[in-house]
Amino acid sequence: MKCIVIIVSLAFCGCATSTKVTYNITSEPTQAPVDVNGVNMGATPTTATLECSKQWVGLAYSPDGWASASGKYEIKAYPPKGFRGQSQTKNIDPCEWKGGGNPSIQFDLGLEKVTPTQKIEITTTDNSNSNIQKSIEALKTLRNTGVITEEEYKAKLLELVQ
Repeated sequence: MKCIVIIVSLAFCGCATSTKVTYNITSEPTQAPVDVNGVNMGATPTTATLECSKQWVGLAYSPDGWASASGKYEIKAYPPKGFRGQSQTKNIDPCEWKGGGNPSIQFDLGLEKVTPTQKIEITTTDNSNSNIQKSIEALKTLRNTGVITEEEYKAKLLELVQ
């Protein structure tokens, strides 16, 4: 009996399986350049065939005994020439695809970078020099991180020093 267990265990040691999953890649607007792990794949609409490699790790480490060996792919789409927008990145593990047919990836490159517009009120009741200095530093941080605009910064700064 021990021999059978050892033979079966040895049969699965180092075993690996590999399949390929083809992704349909689209974007709004079309003709967006696409890279997969830094390799140019052309412009949308396009396809990318990604490899799903699995290796036997044993039932103690995975419910079905297999684990992904290929890792994630970084798929990045850039706005087409002459189009304003932001590039987008998606990380895909083809081994996670469980459906039938070809999966698809959609990029919406018309999205623009958004900064918060919420107003921040800073008030002080003590006009000591150290509290004013702390408030000025807090205002600088809010301005430098884009939470408040330069105009809001200057207006609050004037309120503090008066």
